[in-house]
Amino acid sequence: MESHESEARAQLAALQTDRAALAGRLVQPWWWDVAFGVLVAAFFSSYSSHSIWVIGAALVLFSISMRWLTAVYERITGTWWDASKVGPVQERVRRALRRLVVGYVVLLALGGALEFLLDVRGAMVVVGVVMGALAGLSSRWVTRIYVAGLRAGL
Repeated sequence: MESHESEARAQLAALQTDRAALAGRLVQPWWWDVAFGVLVAAFFSSYSSHSIWVIGAALVLFSISMRWLTAVYERITGTWWDASKVGPVQERVRRALRRLVVGYVVLLALGGALEFLLDVRGAMVVVGVVMGALAGLSSRWVTRIYVAGLRAGL
């Protein structure tokens, strides 16, 4: 019975060591956040063109570039973390993401109303730049929440 307990303790310690090592690898390089922010800014700024073709091209470019950024992240870190799994770490990340999404929707609605209803040309460029900056910063913030949870053993 004691050998099973000591074996279980050893496995738990090894698991915690692995989680700590994974946490150290998960933080993306600074330029990843900058690239993500620039892509978000460019996509939402394209709405100021009032052209479905420009917006559609921006969407295609955004999608392809995000797939590339994801592949680069996976190559650098060796993994892609998933906030949809059940656990305290993932719940913290989901809570942070919900707050961010609400803020982004409010900004998008405000920019859209200014640009398309009140005809304030360039409003979506300003909103796009703000959303891009927030996306880059929040990407780092959410990753740090996830990493801190892994290190804490949650």
